[in-house]
Amino acid sequence: MKIAQVSAAYYPHAGGIETVVREVSERLAGRGFEIDILTYDPSGKLDPCEVISGVTVRRFRPGPWGWDFPSSISSLSGYLAENSRRYDLIHAHNYQSFPALFVARAKRENRMVFSPYYHGTGRNLRRTLLHTLYRRVGKTIFEKADRVICISQSEKALVQRHFSVPHEKMNLIPPGVNQEAIAKAKSLAFDGVLLLYVGRLDKYKNVDLAMKAMPYLPPEYRLVVIGDGSYKETLKQLARRLHLGDRVRMISGLSNEEVYRWYKTCNLVLLLSGQESFGLVVIEGLAAGKPVLVNNIGPLAELAAKFKQVYTVDATTLPSSELAKKIIQACAKKTEPCDLSEYSWDSVALKMENLYKSLC
Repeated sequence: MKIAQVSAAYYPHAGGIETVVREVSERLAGRGFEIDILTYDPSGKLDPCEVISGVTVRRFRPGPWGWDFPSSISSLSGYLAENSRRYDLIHAHNYQSFPALFVARAKRENRMVFSPYYHGTGRNLRRTLLHTLYRRVGKTIFEKADRVICISQSEKALVQRHFSVPHEKMNLIPPGVNQEAIAKAKSLAFDGVLLLYVGRLDKYKNVDLAMKAMPYLPPEYRLVVIGDGSYKETLKQLARRLHLGDRVRMISGLSNEEVYRWYKTCNLVLLLSGQESFGLVVIEGLAAGKPVLVNNIGPLAELAAKFKQVYTVDATTLPSSELAKKIIQACAKKTEPCDLSEYSWDSVALKMENLYKSLC
């Protein structure tokens, strides 16, 4: 079976969607599937076509405005229009990027699967407005897709509410984590109580709320922020303004193995984000045997209801002093082993394989 996975970005670019596409694709390639990755290369420095771990990666150049609004879209969209018949199935990823729309418009005899990773809104006012306008066009993707894969019940409900997708077209397949690698990771030497955030540094992730709680925490509490993004400089300025000094450390450019060591070192994982379609950091924290404190929103509350070691807080309305109390309480909680078998990459790949075969 020949399958195209269409994603705006792919390895070596790092991100949640990129990880899902890579982990599943490499496993399916090992099981005899012929996999093509169709993606962008904004840098122009990567090979236009190469084979990585049995997977063929075809890279196209976006326009001068980047991935969201490419002007010279003929490369990727043109390739799909001319070559969609070569594939038995095309799996499009990410409602927030144009390649999924290109797949829908290029669909012919092939089957189509769509993973939206849908939040329902944008990261800021401008993006929220664009989201609302794009929804009329984006509906085409859901209509053309033979199956829609959501990664949480909350995302599924949101998709059905906004796009009226028939129940029989919906599938629920959560993403996976490298549980064995996390379990084997060795903790780092660290004195004190360590709070950990891992992920993109955007305003909606609410890392600033954790920083604002730091002055109300005992001095032995430290916050390590691992990630990069548009909000990084603002967070650095906030740390200086709050005179946090070495109590806050911001790190980027780490390998997965290094990140796993921080998971094993910390006392508490924080995810106070205002938007998520799942919350992979939560599962990674649990795989490391750590408690996790999350914002009380749909998919994160869903995980809290499922796992005793995940605790919720109304992060955006709670005063910083009260958030600090919740952090202290969560750090004091005892952890117990939990069943994460459905979040192994082998399990996720098998579910995806069965879905593909059922369509073709």
